[in-house]
Amino acid sequence: MNNSKINTESKLRSIEEASDYLGIKNHAFKNAFYNIYNKQQPKAVRIGKRIYFTEKALNDFVKQNEVTEAK
Repeated sequence: MNNSKINTESKLRSIEEASDYLGIKNHAFKNAFYNIYNKQQPKAVRIGKRIYFTEKALNDFVKQNEVTEAK
């Protein structure tokens, strides 16, 4: 398999990489994942004790939580 042709949406990102990808602080992402969404969003992949996220899961998470009107 040619590594240069790996689909970027299926690339696994650590919690730190996921927070960088979303442009938010690491602690804000961890708080949202562990406390606010109770490990349900964004959809995670567990390998051993580590948790990873795909770009597709992160993009879906953002899309599901978009605010369409200001309050």
